[in-house]
Amino acid sequence: MKRFGLRRSRAAPSRQRKSRTDWPRFTLAFLTAAALASGMIATTTATAIPVSIAVASNPFTVTARKLTATGATQFASFRQDIGGHDHPVAVVGIRDAEISGLCQSAVAHTPLGSATVIVRSDAEQPVRAQDMVLDLAEVTGDMTFQSVEMGRDASTLKSSGVTGPASTYGQQARTLTITGMRLKAWSLTAGLFSLSDATLSIKRGEQPCP
Repeated sequence: MKRFGLRRSRAAPSRQRKSRTDWPRFTLAFLTAAALASGMIATTTATAIPVSIAVASNPFTVTARKLTATGATQFASFRQDIGGHDHPVAVVGIRDAEISGLCQSAVAHTPLGSATVIVRSDAEQPVRAQDMVLDLAEVTGDMTFQSVEMGRDASTLKSSGVTGPASTYGQQARTLTITGMRLKAWSLTAGLFSLSDATLSIKRGEQPCP
């Protein structure tokens, strides 16, 4: 009986050691895969237009006191929502941007009624964005372009790294400033989108950013 008990006492630590070895390996493999996946996603959003994204059935709203961008391009295209409907959009590519006083809101329609998700940036610290692509439904505000080119073939655009189909009207600018910006967009992707001290809230009903 003592020998049997001794064998069990030796076997148990062996199983424990195996367990301790397997979990770190699993964690390392998982983190490595996650890091690779994140890199692939960042590369995709930074260099390509997300044509494979099925957008929601309604655009979201973004307002800001001021957007200052370096390297901006624009051309026309279409985006398809989850229901298969095509929507005309202005595809805007921006290499680098700072956005002051940002508010983003999206209305969700549920069986229990409507709700609005609102994200606000810190009032003093601007949002930083890099390699950003927006599918715009509309935009309003006071706009200033520097070193602008209008009527350029969309396939030859260079300012933001985002290009469109050949023989499509395009325009680009070295810098773009929009004051009192208000836009509606079907989608937004970015290699970097950094908000300091941001707040997220959910309100009953339709209460988009003012």
